[in-house]
Amino acid sequence: MAEAYHSEALRKQRINDRKQGARARIAIIQELQDAKKRNEEERRKWEMADKEHERARKREEYLSSMGRTGRSIRGVINANYVNMLEEQKKRISQKDLRHQEKILRDSCLVMGRVNEQFLA
Repeated sequence: MAEAYHSEALRKQRINDRKQGARARIAIIQELQDAKKRNEEERRKWEMADKEHERARKREEYLSSMGRTGRSIRGVINANYVNMLEEQKKRISQKDLRHQEKILRDSCLVMGRVNEQFLA
């Protein structure tokens, strides 16, 4: 009788050991999944910040290539353009169009010929 009790106790102990081992493996797997999820989220945040930085850099590059009517040093639209004579506005806009034509040409894009009749 004592031997049956002892073997039953050993069986229960083996069952408990397997349970604890399974729980430990599950905890390790869960921890690895959480770490992977955190790394993925950090990488996604970094990529979004990098994309936003690149977008801002391209926008600044585009605005700086627009010429005199684009942005001034302080980052606001040139208010003097509004108060200029029509002849001066036309000359500046033609100059800006020629500049934009060169920018597009350098980017392997094509814009129509800029002449006196070509207006923005």
